[in-house]
Amino acid sequence: MVRSYDARTQTHLIRDSRLPMHGLAGENESQFPRASRDADPLLVEAALLRARPGFSQAVRAYTASLVRFRGSLQLANKLLAQETRFRTLRLLLYLDADHERYGPNGGATYGRLLELCTRRKEISPRVLKTVLALLSLTGFVETRRSDTDRRLKFYRPTARMLAYAKQRIALALEALDIAQPEIRRMQMLQDNPDLIRQVLASAGREHIRGAPLADRMPDFMSFFGGREGAAPIVYTIMLADIDDTVPPSRAEMARRYALSKSQVSNVIAQGEALGYFALDAAGAPSATPHLRDHFARWISIDLAFHARHMGPASLGY
Repeated sequence: MVRSYDARTQTHLIRDSRLPMHGLAGENESQFPRASRDADPLLVEAALLRARPGFSQAVRAYTASLVRFRGSLQLANKLLAQETRFRTLRLLLYLDADHERYGPNGGATYGRLLELCTRRKEISPRVLKTVLALLSLTGFVETRRSDTDRRLKFYRPTARMLAYAKQRIALALEALDIAQPEIRRMQMLQDNPDLIRQVLASAGREHIRGAPLADRMPDFMSFFGGREGAAPIVYTIMLADIDDTVPPSRAEMARRYALSKSQVSNVIAQGEALGYFALDAAGAPSATPHLRDHFARWISIDLAFHARHMGPASLGY
């Protein structure tokens, strides 16, 4: 059995936004109350995605894929352990991918990374240095001196890192193909070898000029993205909830995601305190309705963001 996560109301995702709506080609705007027409476009797109008949199946497939993906990363999980680290990684990938602005060799210098990371005072220089050290340790970046100025050093993603980035984006596209099979985004990826770079560049430009994705759900993301190890644990517990199975033990989750058992226990304890997990008599966690709702909302935002960067607006909503 796959649990249904369809939206209860179309306005639930968009009640707090004030930005003009755009990018809804092919959908019927009249299904939304007038107030939603002034909403954050991404949240409107997420609400439309939640209304799709295949959304529940897309959530299940995406969650299962993310459980496998995070389990395959081991030490690299440290790079994704917190939202600020993950955002730093995205900025590096963006600077390297934006050939239109920085040329074919990319523009990921320490100075540019520092400027982007500290622009909103959300990512500290210490986090940036930690992420760069982890990237070097895991073989995800290499450095190259400028051909014209030897003092200038560029950080370049290795083939290993780009393969992980492609795999991560492909997981979202596979889920989108379940919710929106008529667009055939995986076929677009197969037909265009440069599509991943284009997506990284387009998504990166939006990250630096607009509100971060995490700002759409700050309360949930302060736990899901702020606590080390919370994201893969939530994925695992949600997959068990969707499939109506027993989640892995704390020891198994610690082993799978390169965490300590105390880290797993701390995540579960905080999740229980916030109303995301319920514990049985043996202390095993399960998803609450509060988590189901927030998780489905977050997945819809995440997938809608990927969808809008997959080509011309006519291919999206």
